[in-house]
Amino acid sequence: MIDAFLAAPVAQGIGLLGTACGMAWPAFRTRTGILLAQLATNLFFTVHLLMLGAATGALMNGLSAVQVAAAIPLGTRPGFRLVYLAVLPVIAAASALTWQGLPSLFAALGMALVSLSRYQTDVWRLRLIMMVAFPCWFAHNLLVGSLPGMMSDVAGMALNTVMMLRLARARRPVAGVA
Repeated sequence: MIDAFLAAPVAQGIGLLGTACGMAWPAFRTRTGILLAQLATNLFFTVHLLMLGAATGALMNGLSAVQVAAAIPLGTRPGFRLVYLAVLPVIAAASALTWQGLPSLFAALGMALVSLSRYQTDVWRLRLIMMVAFPCWFAHNLLVGSLPGMMSDVAGMALNTVMMLRLARARRPVAGVA
């Protein structure tokens, strides 16, 4: 894995910028903050994966950035649901057109779960579905040699878990209060 990192230092450096953003989004408390940080993550990983030759992963991240732009207003402007949903067939077609076997399968599964996650207007549900998407993207990143991607996935899982535990504690009713 270190060999892959050293063989493409510019690609990996761009991936590390994506990692920083990928580590940041779980720390945001609002849906909009989460999505804006994910937008930056997607843009960096689009370039990173393209430079590594992982076409499906790069395209999924690029389309994911478009999807984030449509997802941000979902909470306040329900009409954007149609715009958001219109991106889904494009994502499916892009997966099929760039198919590279197992890495593409994990990228497609990860993207499907991320799409479902971002469609949620409730932060708890968004985070919960993202937890299921992380292992898919980790498997993709392992198969294509993206150390920054794997680092981002592991850190994202850990930080998102912490934030989910905080949300769960805040939602728990206080004993003795009706």
